[in-house]
Amino acid sequence: MASSSDKLREWFERYKKWITSNPQGASEMEAVVKWGSYILAGRLKNSTLLCEIVYAGSRLFELFNDFLIKGTLPHLSPHTADRLKILLTVVEYVEVLVEVAAVQLWGEMGRWAVVTVIQICKCIGRFFLLLQHKIQVVPSPPIKPLDRRAAVKSSREQQMYANNGTVPEVMRLPRSGRVMRTLAGAPPAHQRTFLPPCPPNNNICEPFITKVMPRNHLIAEAMHILRPICHLSSMYVFGQRAWIPWVLSLGMDITSLRLYDEAALTMAERTELAHRRINLLYYLMRTPAFQAVTHKRIRYILGTLGRRVPLARTVCQPLMEYIPQWQKIYAYTWS
Repeated sequence: MASSSDKLREWFERYKKWITSNPQGASEMEAVVKWGSYILAGRLKNSTLLCEIVYAGSRLFELFNDFLIKGTLPHLSPHTADRLKILLTVVEYVEVLVEVAAVQLWGEMGRWAVVTVIQICKCIGRFFLLLQHKIQVVPSPPIKPLDRRAAVKSSREQQMYANNGTVPEVMRLPRSGRVMRTLAGAPPAHQRTFLPPCPPNNNICEPFITKVMPRNHLIAEAMHILRPICHLSSMYVFGQRAWIPWVLSLGMDITSLRLYDEAALTMAERTELAHRRINLLYYLMRTPAFQAVTHKRIRYILGTLGRRVPLARTVCQPLMEYIPQWQKIYAYTWS
């Protein structure tokens, strides 16, 4: 038993060493697994469940490799916010898989029960990050995929400094991303300022943003967090195909975005708001807009391409058959 655990530990160390030295190779390996979920779609009897198992596994695999590359897996942060971010990220990666499994086990009633429980748990977790830890724009997922190229570049810069025997003037903290000036890089006392240092190769510094949350930002993020619960509740009252839940959710999204003062946000927070604006396009795929407007136009476009473009029919025909299934699965994840 001890020998097998030693072998597992040895294999893990070898894998960790390979991942940290070949992050781009790890990205390619993850992409192959992820594309496998798309290739399996519609080709097997239980392809939907199998696709979600492969896709969720690829996202969790990517998250695991990101922790290895950042070097934070052996000593995960004890902070409650960090553990909660990890938990919410895992929930977002597996929520569709759990929903599909619930449909096959308990039918439509089981599906809606699972969707409601997941959204309530996500809502509670996001409110905890908002109110307790003052994260005024909670990203989705809370832990974004690691920028592997930037990580490689940073590692090479640190290696270069180590080989040259020099100390960098600034450093970026691995978990928070905050840029700090090193003791060796501090200027003389009479030349010091209280301006934040610029990271290497950056010409523009992010201004220091105080974490006193404005009232309008608190209301805006609360509306964004409550939007899935309000949508589900109104669907229960007015029906799945009613326009009132759709309009209510869209109105909450637009109002939330308009309440933010982007001049008081960091670059990462402004980027998250830009993603939320793009995600408004998903309302075209939600009931009843999908059945009334979007589906007819998608079928017309795919049908036209299938008739006029050589070999396009082999791609367009399966898409036309599978798009309603995708819409039914992904229209209510809000992630």
